[in-house]
Amino acid sequence: MTQEPLSPVVREVIIGLVDAVGTGDDARIDRLLEQLVRIGSPDALYELRRQLARGPGSP
Repeated sequence: MTQEPLSPVVREVIIGLVDAVGTGDDARIDRLLEQLVRIGSPDALYELRRQLARGPGSP
């Protein structure tokens, strides 16, 4: 993936998704995933995968 930093909006969506997965909030997960897909950045999806692999509570 590229080394360009993600936008603040994308970072907020990823943080929200990781939190929603940790709490099991399905409605929020659906809403935020839809937002992330609309953004359409492969780097954002890669970062989401990386954050989810680290587990909840990881910075």
